[in-house]
Amino acid sequence: MSTASLSPDCVILTAWQPTRYRGGCCVPSSNCNSAGNVQRVELSSNQLQGIIPTEFGLLTSLTWLSLWGNQLTGTIPTELGRLTRLQYVDLYNNQFTGTIPTELGQLTSLTWLALYNNQLSGTIPTELGRLASVTWLSLNGNQLSGTIPTELGQLTGLTNLELNVNRLTGTIPTELGRLTRLQFFRLNANNLSGKFPCELGNLRSLTVTKLP
Repeated sequence: MSTASLSPDCVILTAWQPTRYRGGCCVPSSNCNSAGNVQRVELSSNQLQGIIPTEFGLLTSLTWLSLWGNQLTGTIPTELGRLTRLQYVDLYNNQFTGTIPTELGQLTSLTWLALYNNQLSGTIPTELGRLASVTWLSLNGNQLSGTIPTELGQLTGLTNLELNVNRLTGTIPTELGRLTRLQFFRLNANNLSGKFPCELGNLRSLTVTKLP
């Protein structure tokens, strides 16, 4: 397919994965809107290698990004923070390194963020506390260090919070007691210390809990 017949979004995707997008990036048609702008990238479990290019930050109509279960490496591009229509990001079970970009805190439409089972390091950005719409946050199975940000207590729509199997230290913030919709809550396999906050008694919707 000639790039002259492709939308700018499709040019970016075909340059990145020419084999996967041989038939075009709007197949099925639900991947794009009527203008040919890409809204959905679904390439999970496709044995993809390499990095996510920074040009992904130009896919400004993107609402769904699912690349889990591949062999992708490198860092998560800070440019993803420009994609303010994103609602769903699944990057788990890859080999991403580096830190979680603070820019992800700009994705205020995001409802689902799964970055687990990578090799991410550094601290959990306090900016994630701005994700007012998020219901699912999975950062487990990485090499994250530092303390649990108190700002996560602002995510009152959360039903799932998984921070287990990292290198987190310090105490469990009392602010997490505000997350009264939590059903799945995992903090085990870290280096947390101190007493359990009595505020966690407010979490009466819990069905699965693994604490230190």
